[in-house]
Amino acid sequence: MSRHAPVLAALALLLAGCGSQAPVAQEPPPPPPAPPTTTAPPTTTAPPTTSSSVNPRPPAPPSSKVKDCFDADCTLVLTKPTTIPLDEKTFHHGSMRVTAISADSLSFSVAYSGGGGAESSVGPGLGNASFGFIGSPSVEVGLTLVDGKPALVLQPGPIT
Repeated sequence: MSRHAPVLAALALLLAGCGSQAPVAQEPPPPPPAPPTTTAPPTTTAPPTTSSSVNPRPPAPPSSKVKDCFDADCTLVLTKPTTIPLDEKTFHHGSMRVTAISADSLSFSVAYSGGGGAESSVGPGLGNASFGFIGSPSVEVGLTLVDGKPALVLQPGPIT
């Protein structure tokens, strides 16, 4: 064993020198750059526009003459069911019929030239009902009171 002693001593020294050095503290990598901040100009939003089928024009002056409604622009005081002639070349419909009228409601009908028709009822106000034909102005229908008496209100509307 004595002959191996110098070899073992050299080996021990060699192994002692092969040890790793103590780790040196390294600085952590720099943080990634912050994303650039941008300031967007304030956005302005326009208020929503509202459209209404209610005709902004004032109703025509009151009348008791059915012929005043031929151009669909009238306020006709009525006490009973009545047929109202209309300009068929303009509105496609030659007439409408008020089938019932009171201070609270108005019922009317429109006959179609090809057969059939439509009926509707409205309460007080204008623009709650209308009728028309594609490519022709519509006719807006309403109900008002004139000196406490019910009156049909017609106004030409937009082209349908």
